[in-house]
Amino acid sequence: MLNQVGKVRGDLPFRAMLRLMGPAMKNALPRHRRAALVAEFRRNDPGFVRRPLPPYLAYLDRHGSVAPRLCDSGVPSWIVFGDNDDIGVTAAERGVLEACPTATLISIADAGHFTLNQRPDAIGRIVLDAASASTPLGS
Repeated sequence: MLNQVGKVRGDLPFRAMLRLMGPAMKNALPRHRRAALVAEFRRNDPGFVRRPLPPYLAYLDRHGSVAPRLCDSGVPSWIVFGDNDDIGVTAAERGVLEACPTATLISIADAGHFTLNQRPDAIGRIVLDAASASTPLGS
């Protein structure tokens, strides 16, 4: 939606989005870190946030779901998301990823889209597990 409105209104919708981050994320961020994280979001330049969006969305549209390409790569991958995330995998993507021998789907309890900020303990464990499970390329 921001991309479409931005085609007509330029940076204005992105400027508004960055101003609304605090109220919109009230329950999405840990209370003790909320003010600092919202302040960081608001420091973003609206134009800088807007410019890469159209080519990125075009890239996603051109390739469709990344699930088959991720599996076809043969590289170990961990798909991590919060169990309360508004963004997730579709049923079709989940089927592809669950059947993929190199993909691991992980749902983190009590987390949403900002899982890294909400559950750094869980993310840290996953990164450590992934690092110890993978082998260097060419090995």
